[in-house]
Amino acid sequence: MTESTTLAASVHRNGLLSRLSAWFSQERVFRWIPFVMVEGMFILILIIPFALTIYISFLRWRANRPFEQAYLSGLRNYESVIADSGFWDSLGRTFYFAGAAVVFELIIGFFLALMVHQITRGRRFYITILLIPMMVVPVVAGYNFSMIYLDSGPLNQILAPGLNLFDINPRIRWLSNPIAAQWAIILADIWQWTSLTFLIFLSGFSALPPQLINAARVMGASRRQTFFWVELPLLKPAIVIAVVIRSMEALKMFDPVVLLTFGGPGTSTQTVAYYLWEQVWQFNKYSFGAAASIMLLIIFSVLIFFGIYLIGRQGKAIERGEA
Repeated sequence: MTESTTLAASVHRNGLLSRLSAWFSQERVFRWIPFVMVEGMFILILIIPFALTIYISFLRWRANRPFEQAYLSGLRNYESVIADSGFWDSLGRTFYFAGAAVVFELIIGFFLALMVHQITRGRRFYITILLIPMMVVPVVAGYNFSMIYLDSGPLNQILAPGLNLFDINPRIRWLSNPIAAQWAIILADIWQWTSLTFLIFLSGFSALPPQLINAARVMGASRRQTFFWVELPLLKPAIVIAVVIRSMEALKMFDPVVLLTFGGPGTSTQTVAYYLWEQVWQFNKYSFGAAASIMLLIIFSVLIFFGIYLIGRQGKAIERGEA
């Protein structure tokens, strides 16, 4: 009786597995498997933490008070964020850092890409050299710049002859003077991430249709006219992409602040990312940090949506031949 029951169960299991295998083998089912797996990972990695962040933003809770019961506080945390001058000051400072860094990165990256694109020999060597800063670990870059910015460091040694001509103190205190510290952060970001804009622009130059450029030259256009009236309009999508990508990354500026100044002197180099890290991990204001993060997500999403809209509009203009 036992053997017959075991045999029947085995036959039933094999039949179930075969039917399940046949069901998965169907094309309409098989093509949904990767989608379901990706969506499952998306839910685990993004949706659940995001939902928890929203939930915590409506609580009054401090992690350093384990015996204090958390309770719903409604929109009180959001009201605290809106009324907090430190949040808005750090956000404005972040836009200032990001704006200054991105402008210089776009200009320098564009001209580097233009020069490398015109080189016929040794192009791979120059591309490799110019991409090295982007591949440096941020911790290593921060440590190197902390050495460069010393009062007796190499940067002051290089600037000393020129500063002495104008009777300016050649020992600039890069990390203790508020204005100098701000530009120390910006310069570090420019050094590391100009490589990304260079790569984007170089890809844009490489994708330019040679037929249009040759046609402009045949029609008598000079090199300057060809650049401004043919090449530059076709590079608009690459320019917009570079602006959007670098702006998104620069608005999250955190590593150089922590590695160089810790937000000082005072609060002169506090970005919004550093400010929230300080509020959450030093002052244990988890609910405040969650509410501020949601507000930042809304603000940055509007900016990203606007950037994507610009990219789409430029793409459609090129398809219609209007760019």
